[in-house]
Amino acid sequence: MTGRRWFKYGLIAVACCVGTATVVWSLVADDKPPVVIVSTAVAALVMAFLPDLVSKVRSADGAGGPPVVGLSSRVVGQVPLAAAHFQTRSREMNALRRAVGGRGRVALVALPGQRGAGKTQLAAALARECDAAGFDLVAWLNAESGPVAGLAQVARARGLGGADDAPEVLAGLAVRWLSDGGRVRRLVVFDNVDDPQALREWLPTRGGVKVVITSNRREFLRMDGVAVVEVGVFTEAQGRAFLRETTGLADGPDAVALGRELGWLPLGLAQAGAYVARNGESYAGYLGLLAGERLDETLRQESGASHPGVLKATMLSMAGVGAADASGDAQRLLGVLSVLSADGVSRRLLVRGEPGLGLSGGVRAALDVLASWSLVTLSGSAGAAGDGVVVVVHRLTARVVRHLASADDAHPHLAEAADTASQLLDVLTDGLPLAQVALRRAEVDELTRHVLAVRENSAGDPPALLLVQADWMGRALEAAGDLTGAVSILSRNLADRRRALGEDHPDTLTSRHNLAVAYRVAGRVAEATALFEQVLADRRRVLGDDHPNTLTSRNNLAVAYQEAGRVAEATALFEQVLADRLRVLGDDHPNTLISRNYLASAYRVAGRVAEATALFEQVLADYRRVLGDDHPNTLTSRNDLAVAYQVAGRVAEATALFEQVLADYRRVLGDDHPDTLISRSNLAGAYQVAGRVAEATALYEQVLADRLRVLGNDHPNTLTSRSNLAGAYRVAGRVAEATALYEQVLADRLRVLGDDHPHTRASRNYLASAYRVAGRVAEATALYEQV
Repeated sequence: MTGRRWFKYGLIAVACCVGTATVVWSLVADDKPPVVIVSTAVAALVMAFLPDLVSKVRSADGAGGPPVVGLSSRVVGQVPLAAAHFQTRSREMNALRRAVGGRGRVALVALPGQRGAGKTQLAAALARECDAAGFDLVAWLNAESGPVAGLAQVARARGLGGADDAPEVLAGLAVRWLSDGGRVRRLVVFDNVDDPQALREWLPTRGGVKVVITSNRREFLRMDGVAVVEVGVFTEAQGRAFLRETTGLADGPDAVALGRELGWLPLGLAQAGAYVARNGESYAGYLGLLAGERLDETLRQESGASHPGVLKATMLSMAGVGAADASGDAQRLLGVLSVLSADGVSRRLLVRGEPGLGLSGGVRAALDVLASWSLVTLSGSAGAAGDGVVVVVHRLTARVVRHLASADDAHPHLAEAADTASQLLDVLTDGLPLAQVALRRAEVDELTRHVLAVRENSAGDPPALLLVQADWMGRALEAAGDLTGAVSILSRNLADRRRALGEDHPDTLTSRHNLAVAYRVAGRVAEATALFEQVLADRRRVLGDDHPNTLTSRNNLAVAYQEAGRVAEATALFEQVLADRLRVLGDDHPNTLISRNYLASAYRVAGRVAEATALFEQVLADYRRVLGDDHPNTLTSRNDLAVAYQVAGRVAEATALFEQVLADYRRVLGDDHPDTLISRSNLAGAYQVAGRVAEATALYEQVLADRLRVLGNDHPNTLTSRSNLAGAYRVAGRVAEATALYEQVLADRLRVLGDDHPHTRASRNYLASAYRVAGRVAEATALYEQV
């Protein structure tokens, strides 16, 4: 520790001691009111300013030292690591600290500057300081496409809202939470803002939150309430120091000439320094190479770069990588990274998806090459919890890569990069079962960003394999409870397939079918039924009556009929599908077993309980023989059989079977898996039917708490848990609590599922019954009439 730091900490210690001594003196002194007043004031001042003083000392201590690599769990998003040979830029950094200010007041600070000027690095240095100072939150949000997605990420990290809440809803919750922080220290960085006006309505304007905005847009200079710290290029002294540290070459006129040729832009200097260091080149030699690079005017206009030198530097670095890396792995990986999300890609995902990249020497070796040429940077950290490093290609660099790769004679071509990125995503989604997506939501969200980015950055129509991935992403979001996101992605993907493949292509029919499923799960039963009927008619015409996909369409149409209350039609269709699957696929095909299970459920709903129970028992025996005891379908079948026993009045058998199934779900899938939570809820229902109301209520309360934690407030299963708990309260005689909870559930189902969803209609009925029990006859009657 330096003498300067000892001096600062000594001042703090003296202030604390003086304040404490004065307070003690005031307590023991008689008849000395002035002393009491002075001591109280001193103590208040110490308590008010000590935390900020400590933070400033910590920040000053760390500003010039080595970068903080390990970030705390308070960080949301990936804070970029300090660049190699990072220049502290004391003037800009001190101005930023002053603009951010102390505890207890909101601060909105913009860092405008041209592309490649180092705005992100400056903001990241502040973010690392704030994390080291113990801020309650440090959020790093990419805002290139708007602030909503990043703020929704903050909401999820803080447990605000539900898993299936729309991003705009979550973003609003995050802004309110940030604004209500009082003196709690929170920092939010909106990086690379492209539309200042779109950001304006999402900025917290009260509380103590600190907001930093990086952008190349000049509008922030005129925005009310926003302090501006302009980020220019390196000063000549900073640029010469950077080149000297990067290359190891002596300073001189050639270094100055190179800096001026690159406009002293940090991004260009980093790439130039890496090139010179790797190739043993002189400054004069590099200047000659720059002069020989031909710059496409289209690239210059599209890139938005203020200085052409940085574009030439990127082109030279790419050419250098191509010459130095005989395997071609680094170039191939750079092309892939340029079409993935601008937020960057988790290194662990790149490593896991390595088989899809077709690299001869592996991902890590290729990344080392790209990093050594300063074509990629790293964010996050690699700690004990796993590899949290994110690989980022600067947006300006990515634009150059994509532009050069779009030339007819480019190798690898942009289309090849998009194809390879699609293969990477294919490997990653294959390793993420739909049954696991609710538990791996952060991974699903990142993969979704990459799918959308590849679609956006592809030359022409997206790769066919990417359309498969987009369909998978829609179903994954549906399984995670994000029904709004699922419908949005599936609708967009259907439009892509219609345009690329035509209306009757089997893949287009699959997209229409998956969208119908999402409609049904979202409670849009009428739309789902109509679309299922259309898809079935088209599959019959295109594929034939006996094609497995046609049979799947008929089965799912029967499900839609059942959910719409058309029980007789559903049962008849289930019987037809089962007969056809037995004929086409055979007795033991998994789809045949699924059909038998659906038919048994239809019998139960239709009140044909004896037939349902017998069929469930037969299906379970076959599931065990064909798939084994621990297969998820077998566990589901055992659960359905327990429900049938309960409906048949065989309560003891039902309860025992529910308990056995729950134990197996926990062992096979884990405590937090959505199917395990369903099993626990069913067991609570069995306890209630058996008269074990206290146990049922306690278990319902536990399940609701866990569903809120795992699935979020608005997931349909969470709403079901709240309704079930209200029912348990009513049976236990806790009528007021039951009624209040039923009212909440109805309001939420109206908002989330809509007026016509079967669960919403059921909620109205339950609430009317609760009103009747509570003696609120007029309200009950009015609600029954609506039902």
